Amino acid sequence: MKETPTLRFDMDDVSGHDDNTDGGEESKTQRKKRMTELQKMGEDLLSLNKKQLEQIDVPEPLLGALREYQRLPNRNEAKRRQLQFIGKLMRGSDHESIRAALEKLRTPDRQEIRRGQDIEQWGERLLSGSEDDIQAFVETWPSAERQTLRQLLRRYSQVATTAVDAEEERSSEAAKIQRRRLLDYIKTCID
Repeated sequence: MKETPTLRFDMDDVSGHDDNTDGGEESKTQRKKRMTELQKMGEDLLSLNKKQLEQIDVPEPLLGALREYQRLPNRNEAKRRQLQFIGKLMRGSDHESIRAALEKLRTPDRQEIRRGQDIEQWGERLLSGSEDDIQAFVETWPSAERQTLRQLLRRYSQVATTAVDAEEERSSEAAKIQRRRLLDYIKTCID
């Protein structure tokens, strides 16, 4: 008797599916997750103001789509479709550099943080201090004007004293305004 050859089929060969992929291809789930992340990054770009957006190297078509989104009326469907379009444009752009620029904008600069702390410390020191503190500030920051500092401190003192005596909310607001003016002046002096 003659033996007939048997044909062996592997189901993966028939379906065209191979479980032994080299990992180079991404699954549909991974692709969808990546697209959603890019769309989210597009939403983050929408939260930036014009000056911040100029700091990021955004391709012109994407920039136009972002502007168009801002122009659209508050109808959910139109904005949703535009957001999807922004996500699509993000896929074609250098999204890694955009991501890095967004992170840089979100992360405050250490030098800026230190400057803010210096402003607050000098403000408290000047508000509760004496002539020696004014002298120390002027010596530390030569661009500061002694007369301007004295005027700002005097105005704050007058308003704060009135606020304590009258305990009025309006006077308290005036004291906050004078304190803010002092801090703004200190900010201009500290470089």
